[in-house]
Amino acid sequence: MLSVMAVPGFESIVGQDLPLRILQGFLHKGAVPHALLFTGSAGIGKRTTARHLAMALNCQATATAIRPCQQCRACHQIAHGNHPDIIEVAPIKGVLRIDQVRRLLSTLAMRPFSAGQRVVILSDAQTLNTEAGNALLKVLEEPPAGTILILTALQRNDLLPTIASRCRHIRFNPLTPEDLAGLLVKEKGWAQDQAMTIAEAAGGSFTKALDLVQAQWQAHRDRLVRAASLDQPDGLKKRSTSMTLAFSALVTLHKGEIDSNLEILSTWIRDLSLLPFAPRQVIHRDRLTTLQKARAGFNDRQLTALWETVEKAQKDIAANGNLRLTLDVMTLRMTAAMAA
Repeated sequence: MLSVMAVPGFESIVGQDLPLRILQGFLHKGAVPHALLFTGSAGIGKRTTARHLAMALNCQATATAIRPCQQCRACHQIAHGNHPDIIEVAPIKGVLRIDQVRRLLSTLAMRPFSAGQRVVILSDAQTLNTEAGNALLKVLEEPPAGTILILTALQRNDLLPTIASRCRHIRFNPLTPEDLAGLLVKEKGWAQDQAMTIAEAAGGSFTKALDLVQAQWQAHRDRLVRAASLDQPDGLKKRSTSMTLAFSALVTLHKGEIDSNLEILSTWIRDLSLLPFAPRQVIHRDRLTTLQKARAGFNDRQLTALWETVEKAQKDIAANGNLRLTLDVMTLRMTAAMAA
């Protein structure tokens, strides 16, 4: 079930109750810090929250700046990124550069266009190069009156200590699979099974969930499972050594995807093991029929051996073991496990 904080104006931000409570406290007291640092993994609502905070501070429909109405002209402008006093700065080709910070400082030296609160949202602040970071210190130390800076970053330690120490740090958590799936159903109209499967694979990131769909992750998952014969136990039992090593070569071919591919194999085997006992905990529930058919051809001992084999390969690769050798051994052991 979709869990949201029941605060008007902030309903679309899910799974971030503590950060929202902290910000609501600042708004209620009328004492929002001049510099805030939102940290956490990508795609969990940091920038969305920053925009909603900017709305609350500039909303034209509320007598006090506590929550945005999302209906007035100012709220609409901020939501669409075209409010003159809400300045958003993002990396260019993966880096926040000195010229961007200098342009920001020049803008902040001028008076705001409206009488509201000027807000700067600096995304991915961990990409600030040293020169840009040092230039930003000036405005963090002496912010113009009526200006609030919100920095977002993956983690506090990625920033220069002098920058992090001048900001009020608020940590955002990855979304739970249930929250993320609910958001995908609500915002994108996805089917529940599809949303839950992608949510599990996305690690709590809305952005990554959309990227997985764009990259046709489900079709890739299906091809990988078929190539591993994990949907056809008889095929795995009868697979020749040459076919086994061909699968290893296929996995090795795309080095950048090896970690995610092994995770797909691991979670698929996990689902096969759990299916008779805890079907509600299955991750790949969009392929429930395929899992049910395949499960009839595996016994518990075989599945345990398969899972341990993939897990060992993951650990060996993480320890910088020889990639091709590790995958060759893994695939040969997977075939051997079917004789158990």
